[in-house]
Amino acid sequence: MTHIAPFQRPDLHCHSLASDGVLAPAELVARAAEYGVDALALTDHDTLAGLPEARAAAAEHGITLIDGIELSVLWGSREIHVLGLWVDPACPVLGARVTAQLDARRERARRIGARLDKAARIKDSYAKACEKAASDTPGRPWFARVLVEEGVVRDQRHAFNRFLKKGQSAFVSTPWVTLEQGVRDLLAAGGVPVLAHPQAYSLTRKRLRELVRDFRNAGGLGMEAVMPGLSSQQAGLLEECWRHFGLAVSGGSDFHSPQQKWLSLGGLPPFPPDGRAVWQLPQAGYATADAGSADPDLEVSVS
Repeated sequence: MTHIAPFQRPDLHCHSLASDGVLAPAELVARAAEYGVDALALTDHDTLAGLPEARAAAAEHGITLIDGIELSVLWGSREIHVLGLWVDPACPVLGARVTAQLDARRERARRIGARLDKAARIKDSYAKACEKAASDTPGRPWFARVLVEEGVVRDQRHAFNRFLKKGQSAFVSTPWVTLEQGVRDLLAAGGVPVLAHPQAYSLTRKRLRELVRDFRNAGGLGMEAVMPGLSSQQAGLLEECWRHFGLAVSGGSDFHSPQQKWLSLGGLPPFPPDGRAVWQLPQAGYATADAGSADPDLEVSVS
């Protein structure tokens, strides 16, 4: 199967200051244009707030802005992330989901702040993280920065290891929506649900295949398999999964900050020439009549 991309240097996964990135949406788009990206999906965590600013900047720089989001969902008790690409930001169903997700994030942030006030002996951790994030729903990286600036830890990694990761004193789990409901909401918004960075969940081969199967059976259409820094073993396992479960292939840098020296916007390996790229799916608006699409009603098994 061949696929002519509607763009030459896409990046379908990145973050702005609207969630846990460090660049404002307009700055992010400008940087993407500087790096030769001609199609950028802004996929902030559980929010659409950065899209209007990013869209205006994309028009100014002459690149395509793909409306996106990265939803936090639960697969059993494990947090998983699902991208929604080419979503309709005005969809009431998606709007309601974003409101619920942000409410959950806000409550979690308040609880993290309360725990840090006690465990790290910092006054007003939540307020300080909100100020840094310019948001009342700061994620853990913002709390990590507070800990660094207060001199409690050496760096952000130390902050996570000592206080913020699962099992530590300030970790707070969040009652996210289920994987199945999250995928349904993205489909209702006309989007392409994509399983984000599957290699990042530290799953065995068997468990990863179970996750991909459940995602596919929930109506998922794509899977991130084109990313910087994958080992040959990781890339091979992801290819095995998208081929077996009939998923389209997506790719992105997951860019958050220029401090990530190991990656750049648009710096992706080539898409597999014999796979179906996400832009070939009808929801993307670029598909040709013979491009084919995944059947959302198809149920698949692990074996």
